[in-house]
Amino acid sequence: MKVLVGTLYSGENEFDECVAAIRRQTFKNFDHVIIRDLPKREAHRKLFTTFLNKAPEYDILIKVDADMVLCTDTLFEQVARKMSRSPEFDVLGIGVQDFFTGRLINGLNSYRSSVRWNFDKETLFTDISEVAPDRYLYDDRELAPAAIHCKNPSMLQAFHYGVHRGLKSIAEIHSTTHWAFLESTWVNFQKTGDARIALAVLGAELVYAGKLKKPDADYTNPNMKTVLAKYESMSCSDLEREIRRHRNRNWGMLPGDLRRRLVRVLRGRQA
Repeated sequence: MKVLVGTLYSGENEFDECVAAIRRQTFKNFDHVIIRDLPKREAHRKLFTTFLNKAPEYDILIKVDADMVLCTDTLFEQVARKMSRSPEFDVLGIGVQDFFTGRLINGLNSYRSSVRWNFDKETLFTDISEVAPDRYLYDDRELAPAAIHCKNPSMLQAFHYGVHRGLKSIAEIHSTTHWAFLESTWVNFQKTGDARIALAVLGAELVYAGKLKKPDADYTNPNMKTVLAKYESMSCSDLEREIRRHRNRNWGMLPGDLRRRLVRVLRGRQA
């Protein structure tokens, strides 16, 4: 089995550790392509097009983003074995340990060369393939956690995480999943007091307030950095006050799902 490993890089702190963990893999029959500093949609299009154009050369694509550090040197070997033994599945998703939520989330995906993507559809969910639900396997036990997601994020990474998840949490599809991620992030901040986790929560609240929109979610858009500059020197207590202020204004007194549906009606078009 021949594997293509794809990494999308936009300045993530974990990049060097990510690449080192890939190079340590005991499975050696793979090529590694790194796509640098492109807007999210363009980066995914380039990666998936590269894979499709070289489908005769590769059996599977393993997508390891620059903010993921693999947990074991045998992961690629295990993925290749699992997909060889399970021809009924076209996509294998494996849980990763997420810094922001403090729990396991779906994050590392592997695709067969038969998989296709709709590159013309305008969506935040740029890595979702056109695969029937019964052809998708999620593993949160056997191979999980496959990686640590955002092991040591920068302030910008953290803020971007919140903005991006915030937009997804009010989108037409998968909104409940990403809303739950952000609620877990808020709880995790109150446990840890980590300013980066606070910035993630704040990024989402600014989306709900209508102050940040879909175009702002790309690292290549300078507006997100401009907005972040107002908050990145704040203390944790000041960040928490700012979050609570926005939550109160963004209908935070409502039950969670009711709040999500209301925000989605009011702001969902931007997602």
